[in-house]
Amino acid sequence: MSSPARPVAAALVDAPGAASLLARVEASQAAGRVLAPLVRALVPGLDLLPAGRCELRDAVLLITVDSAAEASKLRQAAPRLLAALASNGQQVYEMKTRVQAGISHYPGQGTAGDSSRGLDYPPVSATGVAAVRQAADQLPDSGLQRALGRLARTLDRRRERS
Repeated sequence: MSSPARPVAAALVDAPGAASLLARVEASQAAGRVLAPLVRALVPGLDLLPAGRCELRDAVLLITVDSAAEASKLRQAAPRLLAALASNGQQVYEMKTRVQAGISHYPGQGTAGDSSRGLDYPPVSATGVAAVRQAADQLPDSGLQRALGRLARTLDRRRERS
């Protein structure tokens, strides 16, 4: 006769060695619940409650964010966030952020198609094309210089079509 199904958390409680893992997960979730309102005020749209966003390891809090700007905002507020955890009875001595880019927030970003389909492009003048080409020619060989060169060629093609 097989045993009845039970939740994973209940099975882990009985497993040797899993107690420390469960304790760490619960502490991470508790830290996320304490910090969630503060973080939402600092970085609108950042939610610490999904699993993996907020992790507590040996009194070090690791917060995963989507961009360097979000990480910077959280680092600036680290003393306030650590104080909130301390007032809630959690001993956290350090906070680290890690950037893990997720799904783009901008429609069409990273695709080959036009980002503004159905909208007319503003007229392109020969002076505008020349200014972009001149800027590209004045830069040393770099990603920016190559991007400006591509932009000048694209603008030139659009100017010829119109």
